[in-house]
Amino acid sequence: MNCVERCLTTIRHQVPDRVPVVPLIIHHTAKLAGVPFCEYNTNPEVIVKCQAGARKTYGYDGIHVTTDNWILPEALGVQVRFYPDLPPTGLRRPLGHTKDLSVLPPLKEAKTVARMGLLPAATAYARSHLDDSCFIKSNFDQGPFSLCTAVRGIEKFMMDLHEDEQFVFDLLAICTEMVFHLGLTVGRSGAHCITFGDSVAGLLSRKDFARYAYPFEKEVIRRLQEALDIPVFLHICGKAAHILDYMADTGADGIELDHFNDFARVKAEVGDKTCLEGNLDPSSVLLQGTQETVRTESAKLIAAAAAGGGFILSSGCEMARDTPPENIRAMVEAAAEYGVYS
Repeated sequence: MNCVERCLTTIRHQVPDRVPVVPLIIHHTAKLAGVPFCEYNTNPEVIVKCQAGARKTYGYDGIHVTTDNWILPEALGVQVRFYPDLPPTGLRRPLGHTKDLSVLPPLKEAKTVARMGLLPAATAYARSHLDDSCFIKSNFDQGPFSLCTAVRGIEKFMMDLHEDEQFVFDLLAICTEMVFHLGLTVGRSGAHCITFGDSVAGLLSRKDFARYAYPFEKEVIRRLQEALDIPVFLHICGKAAHILDYMADTGADGIELDHFNDFARVKAEVGDKTCLEGNLDPSSVLLQGTQETVRTESAKLIAAAAAGGGFILSSGCEMARDTPPENIRAMVEAAAEYGVYS
């Protein structure tokens, strides 16, 4: 199998030749290429060249066409500050001191701001310039709940859940439309698979997640699956045991989970519904561990989650910029050694 066949076979819950490896790796690719991160997160060709260069160096199966998570917030009026070699940060929130939704730019205008074209352009460039065996997984920023917190501020939006539910639902409707639009544009640009994160939603209680995050994630995924013939993945950082069933019931073709989650349990609970991706600890294992630690932990993950397909070996969240190259190679080597299906 080539890499695209291996990944798509896995996502379809069929058995590939071996476990695929698709790490979530962003800033490290820019460091490897000697490119300032501010250039990476504004230039689609640079994104692809950095990602493709890292894949060639380490030999894993697919790339994440992805950058920072401020594209959608910026389009909705969040002031974003860029730094020479650090991820950007959000500053002024348009709804930070008001609930007047009319201060947000009209959706037609917001959908056309400059960086809204970054990931679609990078995806199209990847599909046209990389060989057909490279699996292209493209990110479309963040989910509706996380986008609301970026536009309003996390603390204030969390208070809004209990003080002004109608405002919450009105803002979620706007953010859902923005998320869907970017996902659709990215998906139509040549990706083999698309993914988005709704990690702030992971901070919610099970009850609040079911009311304020799950229905909107599900709507985005449903609409994208109806419009596109490619898999859609959902990423949530942190501990997700209390919402695993909801994540799977969104209809996502795959879920990406952080290292806090026991993949043996996850496999048993939702592994028949959705493909699992993860979840090596990007800090204590990949950044600070030895090659042997990485191999051992990768082997444990494969043993816990690979049976019957439906498992992609990856980092639980983004790898640190200074992750030792030998540890990334060890992860790839572990899949070749322990992840072969008989």
